[in-house]
Amino acid sequence: MISRVGVVADGTDGHLPADFINPIFAYSLNRKLRYLYDGDWFRFREGDVEKDYPSNTPDFDNEVRLVRMYDQKEKYGVSKVDAIAPSVAEQPILIKRNNLIVAVFEQGHFLEIKGLESLVVDEFHILATCKSDYPRPAFGMWGNSQSVTVEPSTEAVGKFTVNRNRGGMLTSTGNTYGCFYGFDASQNKQRVMSVNDIGHNVKTETVASIDNIAIGRKDSRYYNGEVLEVVMHLSDLEQHNGSTITNNTIEYYNGYQ
Repeated sequence: MISRVGVVADGTDGHLPADFINPIFAYSLNRKLRYLYDGDWFRFREGDVEKDYPSNTPDFDNEVRLVRMYDQKEKYGVSKVDAIAPSVAEQPILIKRNNLIVAVFEQGHFLEIKGLESLVVDEFHILATCKSDYPRPAFGMWGNSQSVTVEPSTEAVGKFTVNRNRGGMLTSTGNTYGCFYGFDASQNKQRVMSVNDIGHNVKTETVASIDNIAIGRKDSRYYNGEVLEVVMHLSDLEQHNGSTITNNTIEYYNGYQ
């Protein structure tokens, strides 16, 4: 039983999201996602100088930009793939609020995730801590005829979409959303989509031929809002386990409002 995830308790009385079972990627600005991970969490830019965190501390009195988020996963046979801003113009702004580091995406800012597209299957769990005023793609995957988005919102009902399927995302404590798409054993193994344990049966939509994965973008739609953490698991994470890491992440970011 996992009782808590927190700054002091990391790895001592419970698993972190990337320790629970192998994710396809794991990015965070504020914590390590694997107990044994010993690398940096992200790269930032101050002026023309790039540095890594937490090896170096940004001076938030000046403009700080997010260059890349390091992949903290450990998945056998799958290389680590960082989320990278394609150019200086696409780099989100980094700020610090209530002891949390937050990436602020304005129109045109995004991070690409290249090299994992062919691994995406039509059963997955996306864990995202993010905040926006209206539904926009904090996380997106898309191809010529398919797409998946996680779109938080504080002023309307957020959206979790898989092609033609759409689920509502109510603002949760900590602005953390656990989005599951796959088969639910408790509902006669019917395909469902759920957000933080609230879900419904859906039409089967095959998710394949994904050509692009990004934080802050889905095709020509860009994100205006904040992102702190994104972790994605494939079919090797059961729905119950997804709920466990979601609830623990909600607890960890309880003060993020």
